[in-house]
Amino acid sequence: MKDLEILAPVGNEAMLDAAISAGADSFYLATDDFGARAYAKNFDIDSIEKIIDKIHLLDKKVYITINTLIKDSEFQKCYSYAKKLYEYGADGFIIQDLGLYLFLKYRLTDIEYHASTQMAVRDYDGAKFLKELGFDRVVIARETSFEDIKKINELDIDLEIFVHGSLCVCISGECLMSSYLGRRSANRGKCAGPCRKRYKIKSPSGKIISTIDDYLLNMRDLCTIDKVKLYKNANIRSLKIEGRMKTAEYVYNVVKSYKYELEDIEYNKKNLIDVSNRGYTKGFIFNENKDYISLKNNKRKHRKVGSIVKKENTMNLFFTDYVKKGSILEIETVKGKKLPFTATKDFFKNEKITLYKYKDAKESSDVFMLNSSDTQLEQNSLKFPIDLYFKAKVGQKPSLNVRFKEFNITVQSDKICEKAKNISVSKEDIKKNVNKLNDTFYFAKEIFVDITDDIFIRKKEINKLRRDIIALLNEKRLATYKNREIKDKKSNLNYKEYSLREKNIEINSIEGIENIDISKFDNIYIRKWDQYFKCHNNLYYIIEREEIKIEELINFLIIKKFKGVYINNYSYLRYYRKFIEKGLKIRIGNKLNVFNEKSANYFSKFCEMIHLSVENDFSAINNLSKKFNVEVTAFGKIELMTMIHCPFSAIKKCGLRGCENCKYREGYKIINDKNREFDVFRYEGYSKIYSDKYLNVDTQKLNDNLSLLYIYDGKNFVDDTRKIDNLNYERGVN
Repeated sequence: MKDLEILAPVGNEAMLDAAISAGADSFYLATDDFGARAYAKNFDIDSIEKIIDKIHLLDKKVYITINTLIKDSEFQKCYSYAKKLYEYGADGFIIQDLGLYLFLKYRLTDIEYHASTQMAVRDYDGAKFLKELGFDRVVIARETSFEDIKKINELDIDLEIFVHGSLCVCISGECLMSSYLGRRSANRGKCAGPCRKRYKIKSPSGKIISTIDDYLLNMRDLCTIDKVKLYKNANIRSLKIEGRMKTAEYVYNVVKSYKYELEDIEYNKKNLIDVSNRGYTKGFIFNENKDYISLKNNKRKHRKVGSIVKKENTMNLFFTDYVKKGSILEIETVKGKKLPFTATKDFFKNEKITLYKYKDAKESSDVFMLNSSDTQLEQNSLKFPIDLYFKAKVGQKPSLNVRFKEFNITVQSDKICEKAKNISVSKEDIKKNVNKLNDTFYFAKEIFVDITDDIFIRKKEINKLRRDIIALLNEKRLATYKNREIKDKKSNLNYKEYSLREKNIEINSIEGIENIDISKFDNIYIRKWDQYFKCHNNLYYIIEREEIKIEELINFLIIKKFKGVYINNYSYLRYYRKFIEKGLKIRIGNKLNVFNEKSANYFSKFCEMIHLSVENDFSAINNLSKKFNVEVTAFGKIELMTMIHCPFSAIKKCGLRGCENCKYREGYKIINDKNREFDVFRYEGYSKIYSDKYLNVDTQKLNDNLSLLYIYDGKNFVDDTRKIDNLNYERGVN
């Protein structure tokens, strides 16, 4: 049975101290660059060493998130950061970019590599593929069911799962909504949170369906504290708490609650309600298909602790729950203002007080807990027992020895002890000075003093010995994490020979297909077989989320005379050799987020074509086309989100059932607060949101050997009169 760790989020040192006090076993954090929470305070590369040291001196682990897509222009800076973090002794890197992982893996070899949740691994085969690539741990995608997690755990690889905190509505690593609307890429750590905005619904007839509570994509926060024993019995390695952009109080209370539950200690359940949350759900991990969306814009769900009662022309606060002294409550006025009220003493259920300073409080309104004093963090310093041995003789240099675990260290003063002229130093005096360890990570379990009776030694010399021995002990302990070998070597890139441009088409609907001259295209990509394709050659089957029955799939592809497969996830990549053995070609889809030449280089070893991330810009695209066979989307609506959630289920309350016969399955749109309309389609258990505009690339800006993909959706298609719109290719993403 693996030890189960509580993994805490750290965005600043106050959060680290809070997590330590609450009993976290390990911590994840980032530098100012390359972390998926770019707007957290984070740490600069020069100051982070002392944070890593602090964690290690507490015998805990620290994992550094480098979980964004890396531009080629950033690679050397990213590598220099990674080398420093490696030298500082970081225990692991959490990585999304496959190219970065493969680059670091063979240079910085003595460190753990964790596959980020942004790699969207949610089944056995995806995890198996990453294990075969050498990853030590997989951070499972948050939409993965617990049944699938148990299957994945049959592998000999550490599993880390999110158990508490904010949830993305989109499949991990596949959200393009933020970058599409404003260049702030979620894959680059700069998500603007468009899923937290209001959306109206537009029917095929043009009717607008709108209510006050239209936050149709706003996921509640995950809370699975009552499943901790289940995680433990399932042999999960790490329970991850989300929240690097939250407060120290949040971290303290959530970590402490989960730690207590893990250790069978009763915890205050109200504390999880009183810290930052949007309302809670058990999430898709436990198949909660209803009430997982917070339709109201409640960034935080507050607990009701009282109500306003009017009596004899005075406003009174009637308590419906216990409120501890120092807690801050929220009182609403008749004009809708929200005013803070600080409890000056403990108040008990059914107690009532007159609100002399809140005469305009709204009668019959509820009073909510803003900040309970129960949730205020307590500083609990973690210290380790050491044994200290002080030795001093007249005419000799005094020494101090420390023993801790395997360490046995001695320091010696450069001063010689004198014979006392008047007052000698007692053993108790020496013990008192040696025991001044308050600002260290230790406490003295035993202090042994061996001195002659008539000795004199200055207190400052004793204090210096104490400081020196602690510093040396820390140095020796930290050395076990540092001084690791770096194997710098040149990258070997598989540069291709010059290739001709392909013009390919992805067909998502055969409606109106007779109006398109398919013969103009070199290859056809499809998701669903239709007799229409029987007479066409050069067919590629798009693989995204089908349940894996590899032999059945290969037989189907051979019978239907497919040329190859277009793979959009890591699960089917596990079988690329089987496809090749059967004569099927491999093409890499855009959802594998190929963003740089290191990623492209890996895939080029066994793939005939690589579709580049739509978040690349013209410069990066053209540069990659000089070295690899690559393709970009040239025309079509961009898939911005893929979700298990259906925006319309929030209104229907259907529990995501009956999708195949649902009127909302296609033809409906959602409209944001800027009146931009986005198509939503439900397909095989997933909802897809598409861009409101058609990408129509100016091909003059692309190298002439770069292949182009045109997407046909059954409605519109490229023609000579359509306006050029380069979308992200023109502007790039931050």
